[in-house]
Amino acid sequence: MSYFVQNLRRFAGELLEDPIGGPARVAAALKVKWKTGLEQTLGSSGMGRLLAARYRGRGVVLMFHEIHDDVEGNLRMGCSPEQLRTVLMALRADGRDIVTPDEAVKRLADPQAGDFAIMTFDDGYRDNRTMALPILEEFGAPMTMFVPTGMVTREVYAWWLGLRALFRSRDEVEIEAMERRFTLADAPSRNAALRQVGLWIGTDRARAEALKPTFARHAISIPALIDEVAMDEQEIRSFADHPLVTIGGHTTTHTFLSGLDDSAAYRDIVDNKFYLEKLLDRPVRHFAYPYGTEGACGKREAEYVKAAGFETGFTTRSGHLFPTHLSTSSLMPREDTGFAHMSSSQLENRLSGARRALVTQFGDPVAGLR
Repeated sequence: MSYFVQNLRRFAGELLEDPIGGPARVAAALKVKWKTGLEQTLGSSGMGRLLAARYRGRGVVLMFHEIHDDVEGNLRMGCSPEQLRTVLMALRADGRDIVTPDEAVKRLADPQAGDFAIMTFDDGYRDNRTMALPILEEFGAPMTMFVPTGMVTREVYAWWLGLRALFRSRDEVEIEAMERRFTLADAPSRNAALRQVGLWIGTDRARAEALKPTFARHAISIPALIDEVAMDEQEIRSFADHPLVTIGGHTTTHTFLSGLDDSAAYRDIVDNKFYLEKLLDRPVRHFAYPYGTEGACGKREAEYVKAAGFETGFTTRSGHLFPTHLSTSSLMPREDTGFAHMSSSQLENRLSGARRALVTQFGDPVAGLR
């Protein structure tokens, strides 16, 4: 049975199972597929290259998380080593040098400097060292890994790891907080369930917290899951000594900063900087928001990043880097190239800037406070 037919049957099942809520969920899924289809059209038609005249910047920051061989077994969280290598080859063909954040800031200020890319990896996953680093070494490509304190100490509430463990090992799961029961018969249904709960949580910290009773009922230990996949203090120190590696901040608790009061939000940022600098015995100058959408971080959070002493702050908003970003360096955009099964058109749109045109409906090329 084709993947398309499996999805079609799942959509039909959603409508039959829940005539009230089902249509909204199906519509949301179709909206994602419509955007994906438009991305493919931009790539295959060559329009992406035309849009590059306006949307391609001096630099582009690419975002990854986990890098592993078994992408399907991990419910498409992360991407394969082959995809990482494809991205690096595309950057080389695009004429971009891969640089550190320090070098990127210098190049933005120098009109004569060449175009560049920054490779960033979030959360401190162990496979960034075992799987990603050997490939980056082949290309002589620097990488920046943004590390939340709680991933290293095993104290962060990594609800996404709990959901993955829940959905990949059971045939049926009830999420009480959603008042939903998921039947997990195959890979598409498991992936869809994980995606739906992730969309339901969005940037609502309370909804993420509401999953804790479900995890407890299924004896899912978040600290144990983190220990399986994330580096500890000794590993981080050793990794940071590699000449291609830069370590950056990623908050203390990997939470939605916009949901915290002023004092808590600032402490979550600055305490992470203090922790990493003490651990590594060196300055930590760069930062990435754990949730970088417009609803998750904005002017207040950018001011706290600057006040904490970080020179740059990277969001998850689509777009390229332009010299004007030097005046809003605490809200620099990043393009996600670390999701599973990214197509050649999707990659091309991210490297050309066309994706920024798509998500903004052909608005301002410069991502910032808006």
